[in-house]
Amino acid sequence: MDMVCKIGDMAGAGVYGKTTGAELVFALGSYKTVFQAEVYAISARAALLAIESSKGKSLLVLECKKTLNDLASRNKVILTWVPGHSGVRGNEEADRLAREGSEMYPIGPEPILRDYVTHGDGTTHRPLSP
Repeated sequence: MDMVCKIGDMAGAGVYGKTTGAELVFALGSYKTVFQAEVYAISARAALLAIESSKGKSLLVLECKKTLNDLASRNKVILTWVPGHSGVRGNEEADRLAREGSEMYPIGPEPILRDYVTHGDGTTHRPLSP
């Protein structure tokens, strides 16, 4: 299970492995959009749809797709959207971990999540503002 949490300007992501009990916490910092955070954690229906789409223009989405494809070449990968606070085992743990991440400062320079716009000719540029 994974989840994104935003408190004030700070965002965090949390991942909870139901099978192993593994817990991961990520501080995503303050320079990001909600969509970037959701794609990073693959935690919203919009993020799943963007990853599934073949028309992605976001470099973050494309990098996520590449990472998932690499992972799927060696493992069975199933992405399923779960409504928040729906009583699904692991969901509350992931939410707790995401809250922890949103209360931490990231290590390294911000923005932690960088995204670029890709044009039809293959060129990319950074958005004008974070």
